[in-house]
Amino acid sequence: MPVSIPHPFKKSLSKKSPEMVAAILECVKRLADDPRHPGLRAHRVHGHEGVWEAYVDKGNRVTFHFEDGVVVMRKHCNHTIIDRNP
Repeated sequence: MPVSIPHPFKKSLSKKSPEMVAAILECVKRLADDPRHPGLRAHRVHGHEGVWEAYVDKGNRVTFHFEDGVVVMRKHCNHTIIDRNP
């Protein structure tokens, strides 16, 4: 499935450690290969219609939505920040 990575996602990615960047990009690759991959534990974000989140690791998530058959990346950060503004 195609993935769109908007500029704000790329910009905030550039501020992460190389290890975290690698983990986030691996998560994005898995989303492109299979958004239902069990390792992603992807699920809808409660209270935000159309927004999904997937696990990068235990404490970090990425959010995304689907638009015309494309996975559009939204944010990547720890789960407490995502709960406030996905």
